[in-house]
Amino acid sequence: MLTPDQKKQDCCGCMACSFTCPRSAISMKEDECGFVYPEINQELCVHCNLCTRVCPLQENYTGAEAVPDIYALQNHQKDIVKESSSGGMFSLLADWTLQQGGVIYGVAFDEGFQVRHMRADSAAGAAAYRTSKYVQSDPSQVYQTICEDLENGLTVLVTGTPCQIAGVNHFLEMKHADTSRFYTCDNICHGVPSPGVWRDYLEILSTRHMAPDTQITAINMRSKRLSWKKHIMDVETSAGTLEAVNEFSFDDIYHSNYPVRPSCAHCHYTSFKRPADFTLGDFWNVDSAGIKFDVTGGVNEVLVNTPKGKQLFSQLKEKAACQPVSKAAGWQPHLEYSAKAPGNRDAFWAEYTAAASLDEKETILRKYMKGSALTQIIRKVNPILQKTGLYSVAGKLYKAVFVKGSNK
Repeated sequence: MLTPDQKKQDCCGCMACSFTCPRSAISMKEDECGFVYPEINQELCVHCNLCTRVCPLQENYTGAEAVPDIYALQNHQKDIVKESSSGGMFSLLADWTLQQGGVIYGVAFDEGFQVRHMRADSAAGAAAYRTSKYVQSDPSQVYQTICEDLENGLTVLVTGTPCQIAGVNHFLEMKHADTSRFYTCDNICHGVPSPGVWRDYLEILSTRHMAPDTQITAINMRSKRLSWKKHIMDVETSAGTLEAVNEFSFDDIYHSNYPVRPSCAHCHYTSFKRPADFTLGDFWNVDSAGIKFDVTGGVNEVLVNTPKGKQLFSQLKEKAACQPVSKAAGWQPHLEYSAKAPGNRDAFWAEYTAAASLDEKETILRKYMKGSALTQIIRKVNPILQKTGLYSVAGKLYKAVFVKGSNK
């Protein structure tokens, strides 16, 4: 919940305040950009201050020191790796949770391909959480059921962005929940795009790039069709593969940083200190880190952050090709600093929110989706830096020149 000295742009939209309020005085309202923010009904509010206490903005891990155990990992089950964004570590966690008779909370597409946190108590249900969804998820349906599952003695695994995990952690603490069987997994997060822009994008595809009566049947925002190192989006329809996304991909729109939530430009969780038991990402430095197993198909970077996580990981690592790596080898930009907002981000939103039709919105998205000149350069040189082992050196230089002071 935003305190008097915080601005709207600080809110990460985790919704913990809304579900903590004992009077149901806080509702989440969508703004013109498609992001939700808390709104207080002052007639119901009793000024208990629980909304402020539960807010993950009350802590800031950026710059904090921590020494997690770091691994490069690939699941032994190649079919699982193929269906995952990286190396299949999530599926190891999910399978173990189900073996305990537990449940998994993760992010999936609903029937209309909106992005939501959901609950799964089967392998088939958890499989929907494997691939990346580059949209801020809606967790509104899971807060209370997480509490209920823990009260019923179930093992519970929750995955999400670090701010979402922090919000759930704070919520459970406020509820005095027994978290001895509670496990969490966050991701090395670049930022979360607007659900409103995602809705518009789907509508643009369906009305302007698909034949009448054609329906979207599947979306993969991290397809490995070409390589796990490339960001390729696939959209399947009732008429076949939608070719339009090859040159009008939401992945490109996301990586331009224009539709990303304002709070992501000064994220509180950009460090090796994490709010979750595990942190997952792509292990980009496979070419320079001396990885001894076959990296074909994808490799996870896994940070094991807590004693509970270390105890569990000791059981899981036997089911994967796994190699410990140094902190330097595991370095990634967003384990140190936030993604920099484009200098003309305000211009993008001014144009986009003023657009009166889907035609205009598509034109604006196409105009900005390539990103700034700096973003385009970074995309081209990153693969070279990763191969040569200069990724972290270049990243720290980028921080010193372009990021320092800009995320405050």
